[in-house]
Amino acid sequence: MIGETEWKAHAELVGQVTLAWSRNTHQLLRVFTHITGLGSPMAETVFFSHASDAWQRKMLLDLAATMKLPEGPNAELKKIFKRLEKVAGARNVAAHTPFGVTLFDLETGAWGPKVVPALGCHVDKRREADVVRQLRKASDELASIYDALEHWIIHTQYPERMWGRGKTFVGGVSALGVPEPAENVPETDFTEFEG
Repeated sequence: MIGETEWKAHAELVGQVTLAWSRNTHQLLRVFTHITGLGSPMAETVFFSHASDAWQRKMLLDLAATMKLPEGPNAELKKIFKRLEKVAGARNVAAHTPFGVTLFDLETGAWGPKVVPALGCHVDKRREADVVRQLRKASDELASIYDALEHWIIHTQYPERMWGRGKTFVGGVSALGVPEPAENVPETDFTEFEG
């Protein structure tokens, strides 16, 4: 196939951006779990009930405010989300732009196979003139955002849960689905039930 080598290189770059975005979506799920204390499968059910990435980020910021996260972690989360919002356009270019192979490069006037977007920048405003550079930059930025989210998760104190007023275990099970250690469970006095 003409342009097979170029097509594979392009597919690898698109895959890097797409997987980097997916890794960050998982990090956002971890932020959700961190803020709410919910575990699997409930956390996934609630978090992914919003199919839009933008709505997931909005929900997380609303939860951070509701749970009264300290200003430092809250401000840091907002900065990270602005970075995600900024790179979202490049991710959408990678995921949604139709590409094809041309045998003549209009920009350089050179003959030879090259992968090019099917739509010009005038049609798709998210796309930059040098799409390869744009996608590489997006991949690098998404890796950096992943690290920033990891740092946030590690260094942000769990908020006090509004349910159970700070109790780790409610009804013998933690919010993460872990049973309470047996030594912490009070023995039930059955005499109180006798009539």
